Amino acid sequence: MILVLGSTGKIGRELVPALLDRGAHVRALTRDPSRARIDPRAKVAAGDLDAFDPALLDGVDRVFVLTSGHGSDPLAQEQAVLKAAAGVSHVVKLSTTGVHFGQTDPISLVHAEAERAVREAGPDWTILRPGTFMDNRFAWLPAVRGDGVIRVPEGDPASALVHVRDIAEVAATVLTGDGHAGKIYPITGGEALTTRRQVEILADVLGRRLTYVEEPEAASRARMLGYGWPASAVDGIFELKRQSAGKEEIVFDTVRELLGRAPLTFADWAREHAGSFA
Repeated sequence: MILVLGSTGKIGRELVPALLDRGAHVRALTRDPSRARIDPRAKVAAGDLDAFDPALLDGVDRVFVLTSGHGSDPLAQEQAVLKAAAGVSHVVKLSTTGVHFGQTDPISLVHAEAERAVREAGPDWTILRPGTFMDNRFAWLPAVRGDGVIRVPEGDPASALVHVRDIAEVAATVLTGDGHAGKIYPITGGEALTTRRQVEILADVLGRRLTYVEEPEAASRARMLGYGWPASAVDGIFELKRQSAGKEEIVFDTVRELLGRAPLTFADWAREHAGSFA
């Protein structure tokens, strides 16, 4: 049995069916099963990471863990899960390339501490370090549906964006296979794209004009705060961007090596989600 944390999140919603397709038995953890849309082949379990119930690990031999975006202390949540999971055989941790590059922004530092906890927990471990998700471009939805002007901070770095399905497929391969203990896998897409080029690709797929505009960081920051984002989160994002410049464009071959195929492209992603932008 494999316990999947974050089963309704960006990775989890792709990982659960990928595991099931491989014949694995899956316990999908969610805070509210009545509202969750989870593959019916999985066993859905209610759980609160702020008060993790060790009984959720009964019969479980492998666990997929990630730093949750919910709760007051995501690192403490993850450490509690790992303490309870000391008796399982294998833990697979979702981290970030920021750790791979030794970044010291707040987001990367939390993941680095969580990685340390995974190594010290006792079970075999594997760490996945994906780069920037293509799904982050859903942030452009209001602009695309509105005036078609996509505003990005000045100096936004080129990035080898990765499709969440590729991350999930790598995770499923690691969780259901052997030979991955003690391995660290950085995961990116197959090519680095400037933000301008991403906008052009999305415009081509949608068959409409989109305008790319760079704006001062202060303007971008004010816009994000206007969305209701906490100031600490906004500051963390900008610090991550500053430290990742020149690194996000590095391409790793993990997807091809583990899955035997090329990574999905940003054009693939745009075609899949064209209806959402209409």
